[in-house]
Amino acid sequence: MKRPAQFFKKRRKTKLAAISILIILIVGSQFAKQSMNALESFGPKEMAEIPKITHLPWDAERIYALTPYRANAGHDFTYRAWDGETCRTLKHYINYPAFGKDSNVRSVPGPGETNINLYAPFDGVFSIDVPGVDPINPSRKSLGVGLVVTSKSNSHWKVNIGHSDALPGLKSGTEVKGGQLIGTVGPKDGSEVSYEANLSGGKVVYQSIFEHITKAAFEPFAKLGFKTSDFIITRAEADAKNYRCVGPGGWQPYVPTPPVACGTPCVPPNFIFIRTNPYPLQQSQGQAGNTP
Repeated sequence: MKRPAQFFKKRRKTKLAAISILIILIVGSQFAKQSMNALESFGPKEMAEIPKITHLPWDAERIYALTPYRANAGHDFTYRAWDGETCRTLKHYINYPAFGKDSNVRSVPGPGETNINLYAPFDGVFSIDVPGVDPINPSRKSLGVGLVVTSKSNSHWKVNIGHSDALPGLKSGTEVKGGQLIGTVGPKDGSEVSYEANLSGGKVVYQSIFEHITKAAFEPFAKLGFKTSDFIITRAEADAKNYRCVGPGGWQPYVPTPPVACGTPCVPPNFIFIRTNPYPLQQSQGQAGNTP
């Protein structure tokens, strides 16, 4: 009886076929796993089952600027949107990083400063999303990783806090509690947060965290006089603004606008002023309204 090694050595085609089948099985299992965790449909029932955001993902007292959902800040973030929305940002940016050549360098705390803490928005499972190649600028190095928390109560839904650094020692697969420290960004850094679920057929359902936040979690902003609706532009309102993008929806940047005066305190267009910007000179380093 021939040994397996001799069998494959003499039958190269059979060996290649076996390897191909193995690859197909591995890839297929990954797609099956994703499909099992995808919503079959999305409507009022699924909307009612979206997990509540029980904690703000960031230090509320350190947020000085915030973009509303569906603003035209940064780049078009509507990739594979289930309902066909394009040319708007279906996530929130917080603060804004230094522009120019140092925009992708992590800032470090100065005297009397600390990093900005990032927290789990609800009970769930932590994982790290390593960003791939930027399709807009392949040579651009992305700052940080995505800190992902998949809801324990409804695993279809996850919050991704982008351009962040994970808490040392916190590994993917770790269960976390809402409000638990999971990472940081530097004191002068911006970040972003998306709330999404995969939908069967390869589409993605996006939501604003402020559509599902609890009253207790929103309290820090409520004390400053804000309402959750202040941070959400409706689809009709976004359509009426006639945002323009360079190319098809998904990851395209917005049509550049001329440099504008950002006022005092300095907040670029599309951002909502929360409190006084502690780093007003940052905005002078680049063009307003085109945050990465």
